[in-house]
Amino acid sequence: MKRINFNKFNSFYNLHELEANELITKTLQSGKYIRDKNTEILEQNLCTLCNRKFALTTASCTDAIFFALKTVGIKAGDEVILPSFSYIASLSPILMCGAIPVFVDIKPDSLDMNLDIVTNIITKKTKAIIFVQLFGNITDLSKLKEICANSNIFIIEDSAQSIGSKLNDIPCASQGDISCLSFDPTKIVSAYGTGGAVLTNNDTYYHKLQKLIHHGRNEQGEFDLLGYNSKISEVNAALINLQLNHLDEIITGIRDIAKKYIHKLNRIPEIQFVKSKSNCISTYHKFVIIAEKRDELKHHLNKNGIETRIHYTPLLHEQKLLRDFRHITHDLSASKEIKKKVLSLPIYPGLKNKEIDYICDCIINFYKI
Repeated sequence: MKRINFNKFNSFYNLHELEANELITKTLQSGKYIRDKNTEILEQNLCTLCNRKFALTTASCTDAIFFALKTVGIKAGDEVILPSFSYIASLSPILMCGAIPVFVDIKPDSLDMNLDIVTNIITKKTKAIIFVQLFGNITDLSKLKEICANSNIFIIEDSAQSIGSKLNDIPCASQGDISCLSFDPTKIVSAYGTGGAVLTNNDTYYHKLQKLIHHGRNEQGEFDLLGYNSKISEVNAALINLQLNHLDEIITGIRDIAKKYIHKLNRIPEIQFVKSKSNCISTYHKFVIIAEKRDELKHHLNKNGIETRIHYTPLLHEQKLLRDFRHITHDLSASKEIKKKVLSLPIYPGLKNKEIDYICDCIINFYKI
């Protein structure tokens, strides 16, 4: 068996090469490379997919989260609650605003923010909560909305990993005051480079976001706000639209891979799976197992030609950059325990059945089942 990579960013392109090349050629020949019809169609598609009134594309999801925080008025000294078990992009926009990150623990089974303890760490300085929809799952934020409404706290929904996911009638990126998406190459719908989007139902937020994304420019062409330059290219917008046209088949393919993993590995007592609601259509942005002897298993798989990843260690509150920033931590015992056990297995369109079988057989042999 040849080496199995953790990701293959060109898998969709290889399956849809002719369609993709036609779109690329047409866009390049048009001479319109930013802020044209492909981007307009993409933003409309995102509104439909996420049941949102407004969507704006950005250069990255990191930008989107930063703009969301700036839009709701987060400033120096404000406290923003977030999980420590997440990627750096959930944290860095807070620091860029001069705000104070406040780290909260996760649930040990679903690995997302533990909403049962959030009320205990809210202070008068708490201005926003960043809820991370993790690994392709969706959590119902009704309870968090009640907490925040009573305390005038904004919800920023980091939906970087959840595009295409659904919980009952709740689609991805639909629950925050402002929600954010990513089109990083690691995502199931991706730019061929980088990209993101910010979504809201609030007219005031939308108009401010429009300015922030385009140098602070208003409808009269005046620059009346300190803004930024954060755009997606027309080529990438066209390619993302193409993937959205095939979204159902992409999700079906990835979910089939996840089902095969679960079927083969669920008899191993040393392995647990990340819990999601039974009525959640997960897109499995990552297929994460919670494994005993994780480090030894990772070494065993690598020795047998299987690339895996660990998401996430160090935890955010352990990152070296925080030495220069004020931050607040609470009891993070579940996060500290889970970071020792999580292991992400390869999952992407084009992963073959024989490769899935080989990965599972290597894991089964390691635990001597």
